[in-house]
Amino acid sequence: MTVGLPEPFPCLPTIEEEDRNPAIRLFGKRFIAEQGALELLVEFLSVVCCEKQISTVGLIYGPLPSRDALVAWPRSAPLQYRPPVKLNLKLFALLGASPVHTRHPAHMEHYESLTRRLESMIKMNGGRVREAVEWLEELMAGFQGAGSSRTWCAQTFFPVSRGLLTQETLWNETEARGHPATDWLDYVGDFLRYFSVSRHRFLARGGELLYLQLCNALTAPPGSHAHFVDSLRQCEPLCVSRGEEDPAELQRVLQHGLSNVFGRPNGAFDALIDTLDGLDPHTQRAVASARGKDDGWLACEWCPRESWKEGYLFAIELSRVLTARLDPIERLESLVVSCALQVLRSLCAQSARYVEMDPAEGPWEYAWVMTPPEGASAPLRMASQRNLQVVQRMIYQALRGDALVTNAHGGPVSVDRLYREADTRYGHKLLLNLGKKLGLIAPKRGRGARFVMTDEVLRYLVLALLRPGERCTYDTFLRRLYLHYGMAIEEEYLDGAAAWSGLAPNRTMQPGKGSWLAGMLRAGGFLTELSDACAVVRNPYEPEVEGARGGGA
Repeated sequence: MTVGLPEPFPCLPTIEEEDRNPAIRLFGKRFIAEQGALELLVEFLSVVCCEKQISTVGLIYGPLPSRDALVAWPRSAPLQYRPPVKLNLKLFALLGASPVHTRHPAHMEHYESLTRRLESMIKMNGGRVREAVEWLEELMAGFQGAGSSRTWCAQTFFPVSRGLLTQETLWNETEARGHPATDWLDYVGDFLRYFSVSRHRFLARGGELLYLQLCNALTAPPGSHAHFVDSLRQCEPLCVSRGEEDPAELQRVLQHGLSNVFGRPNGAFDALIDTLDGLDPHTQRAVASARGKDDGWLACEWCPRESWKEGYLFAIELSRVLTARLDPIERLESLVVSCALQVLRSLCAQSARYVEMDPAEGPWEYAWVMTPPEGASAPLRMASQRNLQVVQRMIYQALRGDALVTNAHGGPVSVDRLYREADTRYGHKLLLNLGKKLGLIAPKRGRGARFVMTDEVLRYLVLALLRPGERCTYDTFLRRLYLHYGMAIEEEYLDGAAAWSGLAPNRTMQPGKGSWLAGMLRAGGFLTELSDACAVVRNPYEPEVEGARGGGA
């Protein structure tokens, strides 16, 4: 058990005074229930793809800071990045997909103005210009990602292109109702009064924290990676390759993969995005002028320095997904799962470090008892339900360590309020909320919640735990599931996880006539049975040849 407060990376001067919430102080700033899995990825990719800097080091050219920049990173300097706003694009694409009651008259008027401008630009034989505009609107609305119940500007695109990565923008409805302006030009002319771009309500810093975990992992103390890898190899000798063991080589692979995460550049689509956002240059200039007052930079916060181990495995898993020959949409969907699983792993791993309870076997000192989507035996289902309760209790108790309680008493907000917020927004309720959205915890409503393996999660795990084209035995795959995520499926892993959950040994939890996980792998085309006693799991996606995807988006 670790005693005291986590050391932050980077060590920002505001942490001591501002971060009194025990969950933020334990897990970093911040993972929160309001941010869904897709928005985790969108925010992560915004940091990856947008202009960024370490304030005292200088601009960063590339998805990740260079080795020199990572080494030279001052302890108290924040990472900053500057995503675009793109009001015209969002209004054209998402107004029609937003709830009717959220559509302000000024927004409707500007939408009509944008469509008229677009109509004047389209030259067609036959004159069916209006239909072309409607078709373009439907096309762009098809990239709606998250936030369909919100105002159009607060929604998020599914990031099929770098051009669809935009800054969170909130319409200040109360301000507009209390102090209405004349028209759209007046609203954008006083942009920072009627819109908010730095409240982090939905793009709520979770993606930033994941990015910082990568940077933290790549700057871990010399020898730390080798020691950690050796501990993993004692359980599974081939779980980490020689290239993945080397932080410099791992960073090189990530730099290349993240540069090309969207696949080959689509010049026509990117030009369409630029055209739509440029329909009203006055709006662009007004937003740029307002943001110019503070340079438009967003400052990332911090992650726990000791979280480098889960950050390191996150980096390895990302590198495998990014180097597999995947369709761009498949890759993005896999990265959505990756980000969500990393949040869940981070919550559990950090809690296990700071809780006063007997640890589970394995590198993370916690375990998840997994069940099939359907047909789980009663003993296995009840074991998983009990295990989920223990995991939640672990997080709950970790937040009540002496140092965190003392830190919570030092601020102006009452400790009771801080802990209510910690439990419901950042702690065990976040685990439940995000796990249910991912499908990893079911049912979504009602009693009996348990850990569940889904086809989507399993497909990602094959991509992340096996290098492109790699094969391993079924037993080895079970071992990697446990080493990476603490997922206990069968055999000694299930027995150990049940014991950690306070359950007596029970052989009826183990698969009977056949493994349910093997059946899911077989159905997905990932498992081949060579004999009754030997089965092989294979990542069917071959490695991407560097440069084959073009120069990135």
